[in-house]
Amino acid sequence: MSSPIETVRRPRRTASSVLQTVLTAAAGTLLVALTLVTCIDVVARYWFNAPLSGAYELTEIFLASLIFLALPLTTARNEHVEVDLLDAAGGPRLARIVRPVTGLLSAGVLAIFAWRLWDHAARLAEDGAVTDSLSIPLAPVGFLAAGACAISALAAALNALRP
Repeated sequence: MSSPIETVRRPRRTASSVLQTVLTAAAGTLLVALTLVTCIDVVARYWFNAPLSGAYELTEIFLASLIFLALPLTTARNEHVEVDLLDAAGGPRLARIVRPVTGLLSAGVLAIFAWRLWDHAARLAEDGAVTDSLSIPLAPVGFLAAGACAISALAAALNALRP
């Protein structure tokens, strides 16, 4: 006999969906922070003649982080800008052959980016590199970029191998 209140089962969340949620939330938060810093800087500069100290550095760091946080999302959803010259010239048969090859090529390039960015971030950490006016460490941004490129490489490879 079943109970009067049925248990509602939620679908299981995969690691991929959790990662997408985290990346989307982080990118959205950075976008809001970037907007706030820019607005505060503009208002303070033109109304009070007192620009926000370090706004340029914060904008650089937020924008770089935002781009790299959105990269795996864009790659996983196949939302990169594509030029389909070969599709038009060769038809759907050639496209079925070319898409996995270009996807794996993209995955390889992203993996190389991840490797080189990780190497660069490790050197930044070793040197203790920081921004000029706010002394914000640069290595975490490099490690974030490397991790995002690695996740994007995996997503590109999975997309390329998907039938």
